[in-house]
Amino acid sequence: MLTFKKPALEDQSWAEPLLYAAGFGSCEYAFSNIYMWWGAYGIEYTQAEGFFVSRSIDGDSAIYNFPAGPAVDDLTALRRVFDLLREDCRALGKKFVINGAGERQASLLRALFGDDIQLQNNRDYFDYVYSAPKLAALPGKKMHSKRNHIAFFEKTYNWSYEPITRQNIPDCLAMNEEWCRQNGCSTSESLQIEHCAVKKAFADYEQLGLRGGLLRVDGQVVAFTFGHAISKDYFDTHVEKAFGDYRGAYPMINREFAKTLQDEFLFINREEDLGEEGLRKAKLSYKPELLLEKYTVTLED
Repeated sequence: MLTFKKPALEDQSWAEPLLYAAGFGSCEYAFSNIYMWWGAYGIEYTQAEGFFVSRSIDGDSAIYNFPAGPAVDDLTALRRVFDLLREDCRALGKKFVINGAGERQASLLRALFGDDIQLQNNRDYFDYVYSAPKLAALPGKKMHSKRNHIAFFEKTYNWSYEPITRQNIPDCLAMNEEWCRQNGCSTSESLQIEHCAVKKAFADYEQLGLRGGLLRVDGQVVAFTFGHAISKDYFDTHVEKAFGDYRGAYPMINREFAKTLQDEFLFINREEDLGEEGLRKAKLSYKPELLLEKYTVTLED
């Protein structure tokens, strides 16, 4: 019988290597993301048969992420861990659901369970994946407007860029509070949840191994961003915030941070749009290399 637990920093030493080894590119496989958001979504996890497995409960469903570990393509090993997950689900009396499964995971599930699975994708949860070098350079005619906004920012403001460190995290937190005030966090449940997640990440920034950068104008932080590697090829951007009244701040922080990543990673995952029209338009405007399709999978018992 599996024993799931709430996320804790000390688990990163065993959990992160398993998540990293799977080589999945989706945002669900960054330990720092799990740690930031577990309180909002009731995420728990455990280690089973050499795999990292996570679970949350939503109504009559037990929702598991596809197991992660170095043997992720070994169908025999996967069958053993899925037997344990199904046993756990039966003990809970819930419907068995796999969430956030990409095409690679879906193919493995088809090989394991054939017609016993039902797959449904949801466009709102597709991850936007970009070429790291292209985000750093913004080349071509399609990126002309981005470069114009950046040029305006560079010419108009007395700006500087710096990596996020222990010393400047208080400045980021102050900017986050003001951003929330300006954007109505007090009346938006989703923004309140995000606000708490950002504060949690900054509280344990160094221990989580997060990487980020900030923009200052006349010494004041006007934008910041941070994230974590998911695999050897993918970096996941967890958060990006900027004051909207500084024209060009968003493309500027995006570009400057991408410059620091382009020599280490092929791709930058900028996560989902959650069905928000403005966010979808903004993410598409950067011309993603691919939309990482993700399925919700139900398995008949």
